[in-house]
Amino acid sequence: MNLAHLYYFRTLAELEHFTKAAEQLYVAQSTLSNAMARLEEELGVTLFERRGRTVELTKYGREFQASVVEALNVLDKGVARAREHADRMTGTIDVGTVYTIQGDYLPALVRAYRDEYGAGLTVNLFQGLTLPLLEDLERGRYELAFTARAEHRPGLTFVPVLRQSLGALVHRTHPLAARAAVRLSDVAALGAPVVTYRDATPLGAKVARLAADAGIAVSDGADDEITIGSLVDASPDAVGLVLDTLGVAPFGDLTVVPLADVGEGFHEVCLVYRTCSYKSRAAEAFIELARSFSWPPEDAARDLRR
Repeated sequence: MNLAHLYYFRTLAELEHFTKAAEQLYVAQSTLSNAMARLEEELGVTLFERRGRTVELTKYGREFQASVVEALNVLDKGVARAREHADRMTGTIDVGTVYTIQGDYLPALVRAYRDEYGAGLTVNLFQGLTLPLLEDLERGRYELAFTARAEHRPGLTFVPVLRQSLGALVHRTHPLAARAAVRLSDVAALGAPVVTYRDATPLGAKVARLAADAGIAVSDGADDEITIGSLVDASPDAVGLVLDTLGVAPFGDLTVVPLADVGEGFHEVCLVYRTCSYKSRAAEAFIELARSFSWPPEDAARDLRR
């Protein structure tokens, strides 16, 4: 047994396909197959059930996988830290993100990250919707992602970092605009066009259930606050059910009225990462900062309460 065999095993166990694993490892398929045969012979147990080019871990294979993944993650982390610059943290983090935090929370977090750990760090941001972002995270395209919480993702860790409130976005000339707060029943009673998030996303599905329970018929769906704001701005009698973020700030003729029967903190945003994957020192620092980062800042929160 050698270290290369353990890396081969980890990759094959993850992909469950000889051809794909060999391609990712840049070795011939025969090399990979022979290495796994030697590993099984040395251990004295069968690690894989083979079905042509695909494989499935046996009971012993799953037990061995847990130990190998843990050991290689520790090793990879040690090697990476040994190579990192001694005086300052460097590196690049690829981060996927939903649209709803790009106007305020995320820029502030990235700025705080660079202030804390230095300008030698690069954070690449890739925007998208929750489910595609989580799929790409699982495939390894990103180290981290900011998304809504999603069910049935056992290999991912979700860390709540932010809660956002849902409001009624209306034109300043709209009958609801002068109200301190409204209820969903008030929106339903108007019979006006209602715009909100597409129900293909976790956020959109959650809003759609609220709307349906209140007897509200949604006329249009969009992916982000800017698009919803544009639709409401173009139709002064329309109402947008939207998260109260800076995404609607550019629309000077629109205002967000709180929804009294929904309450604050309607939507939870999480920082998500692969539970068992190796994380660079830069990524670990980002995770720890996000766990403790307070948004909005206390001064801004006091201003909002006045």
